[in-house]
Amino acid sequence: MKNEKNILNRCLERLKALAPVKEIKIKKSEINTKGHRIDGLLEVHIDKGKLLFVYEIKRIIKRPIPEQLYIYQKNINENFILFAEYVNSSIAGDLKKNNVNFIDSQGNAFIHIPNHLYIDVQGNKLKVPEEKQSTAIFQSKGLQLLTLLLTHEDAINYSLRDLARISGISLGRTGTIMKELRNNGFIIKTAENKSELYDKKRLFDKWIENYGERLRPNLLIGTYKISPKMDIQKIAQILKNSTVDFAYGGETGAEILSQYFRAGCIDVFIPEEKTMDVIKQLKLAPAKEYNMRLFELYSDELLFKDKSFSAPLVLPIMMYAELLFQGNDRAIETAEIIFDKYIKEMFK
Repeated sequence: MKNEKNILNRCLERLKALAPVKEIKIKKSEINTKGHRIDGLLEVHIDKGKLLFVYEIKRIIKRPIPEQLYIYQKNINENFILFAEYVNSSIAGDLKKNNVNFIDSQGNAFIHIPNHLYIDVQGNKLKVPEEKQSTAIFQSKGLQLLTLLLTHEDAINYSLRDLARISGISLGRTGTIMKELRNNGFIIKTAENKSELYDKKRLFDKWIENYGERLRPNLLIGTYKISPKMDIQKIAQILKNSTVDFAYGGETGAEILSQYFRAGCIDVFIPEEKTMDVIKQLKLAPAKEYNMRLFELYSDELLFKDKSFSAPLVLPIMMYAELLFQGNDRAIETAEIIFDKYIKEMFK
C-alpha cells in the first residue's frame, strides 16, 4: 500500500504540471462501481470545467497487458485513468490504441476525453537510483545466468566455476553478476546458511523485460529458408541421425508444449559451433524472408527435463518470453497457458 501511495503521489505531481490542468482533488479511495473494485475517484479541474476519473494504480505494466484495464475502460461510466510507476513506449502504444488513459511517474501520459482534454507525452525513460543500477545482471550474459538461476533451484548454491560452466560465461563475469545480485537484495542467506533467490517473481519480470532487447539478439544465430516439405518431425529425425544436440523452442516449442498454438516459424536451439553442420544437413539458405530461426543452445541446462514430448524442448520460460516478444493475440494467449501450467509454480 505504501508503494502504491508513492506512485499515486508522484503521478499526481506529474499531472498537476501539465498545462491544461488547474487543480486536482482526490474524492474517494477504494470504491466499487458496477461490481469493479477501483483504487479511487479523482476530480481534475481544467479550463473547460471539471472531469471525474476513476483510477487504478499499477507499478509497471508488462505484457500480457491485464485484461482488467480494458474492461474498466469499456464498462465503467466514469472516465478511467491508470497511474503507474512506468509505461514503456511499446505498452503505451497498445494502451493508446485501446483508448486507455494513463500517466506514469516518469511523466509519460496519454489522456483523451473528446471535446475536453487531449494530452500525449512520450519518451521519458525509467529513472533508477544510481546506487541501484545494475550493469551486469540484465545484460546479455547476466540474463543467460539468470535463466538458469530462476529455473534450477539448487543452482544458487553452485560454485562460481560451475555457474560459469553451465551458463557459458566467463568466471569473472559470473562473480560480478552474483555480487550485484547480492548487493541488490536478490540473494539472501537462510537460517541454514544457504543462499536463495529473494523476490524471485520481480527478478523474473525483469528478465522478461530485457529478453527481447538483450538476451534474444545474443542467442539468435540466424534466419533461414527451409523447404516447406520439412516439418518438425523430419527435422528432428535428421538432427538426431547427425548426432547434433538440439531442442525446439520459441513458436515451435510452444506448439508442441501447448497443443494449442500453430507456429508460423520453426525455432530450433543448437550449439553455435554446429551451425554449419545444421545448415548443410537441413539445406538451409540464409534469408530475410524466413520460415526458420536458429538460436544458440548455450547450455544443456536449457533443456526441459520433461521427456514425454515428441521432441526435445527448451525450458518453458524461453518459449514464454519469445511468445510475448512476438506479441500477437494468439501468442499472448498461449504464453498465458504456458505460464499457468509450467511457470507460476516457480514462485510458490
